Amino acid sequence: MKLLLNQKLRRYLLLVVVITVAVVEIPIIAIGYLTKPVPSDTIIVLGAKLIGNQPSTMLRLRLDEAVHLYNEGYAPTVIVSGAQGQDEIASEASVMHDYLVAKGIPADKIYVEDKSYNTYQNLLNSKSIMREHGLRQAIIVSNSSHIRRSLVLAQQLGIEASGSPAPMADNAYLTAKQYAREGAAMLSLLVLRQ
Repeated sequence: MKLLLNQKLRRYLLLVVVITVAVVEIPIIAIGYLTKPVPSDTIIVLGAKLIGNQPSTMLRLRLDEAVHLYNEGYAPTVIVSGAQGQDEIASEASVMHDYLVAKGIPADKIYVEDKSYNTYQNLLNSKSIMREHGLRQAIIVSNSSHIRRSLVLAQQLGIEASGSPAPMADNAYLTAKQYAREGAAMLSLLVLRQ
């Protein structure tokens, strides 16, 4: 009898976990693939880890998406956002700035926000830059796994924004890890909002 109860409890818990993962992960995946940018006043590129003084693969993919958007005329300015992490030799924003300039975006069209350590701070500080320069609408650029949470936070902060998902790294382990991380972050965001 006790063994049967333990099996039922395990099945029930497994079902709860599967449903929770589906409810949280499916919207993250869907929005990461379906979101399209809308022409705006600026492009906000959210920071990610550096490798030495170079963008990591995930960050490079974000920056390349911003270059594409800028060259296609989606927005006349770019905000790069990210502080210097403890294990980094420069701020993410300064490396992002240099990368974009090397790709042909004029330096005077790039605003540097180098005080933020997380997505909430990225967007809050970018909103201040937008206000300072009279920018009303933004396209948020991050990797597909990160777009949903970025858009939810932007909405909470009162930023009128669309998203432009950059691809994920061509690495199954890294991709799975990023989606799991975002699932946990979205779950925490949804729980804390209640």
